[in-house]
Parts: sequence; C-alpha cells; structure tokens
Amino acid sequence: MTRKNAPERQTYSVRVKPGVIDSLRHLAVDEHKPLSALLEQAIEDLLAKNGRRVPTGDKQGRTKK
Repeated sequence: MTRKNAPERQTYSVRVKPGVIDSLRHLAVDEHKPLSALLEQAIEDLLAKNGRRVPTGDKQGRTKK
C-alpha cells in the first residue's frame, strides 16, 4: 500500500556488521525516527560530502545543500 503524496522508495539490501545495525537501531529509537530514515540521511550526507548530487523532495522536508 502506497501512502498518498509519499515519495516513491526503492528497496536495496546491504550487508552491515551486526554492531553497526544495533547502534543504528538504538539511535533510531532515541531520535524517534525509522531506521530507514537514518540510513537515507547517512547516504545523502555521504553523497554531499563527496560532491555528488543529492536528490531533493523527500517527505521530511530536509534542506539539501
């Protein structure tokens, strides 16, 4: 089921060390955000840091640099 006006998302599987995922899960709880939102934010930050285009228009309204 797709939410109305929600941006389209694509599923992508990755392998990550268990300790990293555990820490991310705790951070997600502390920040009251879904784990996927934290991962997307980290990926966008990495892209920006490396001078790559960061797509705009996410549902959380974050400002892109």
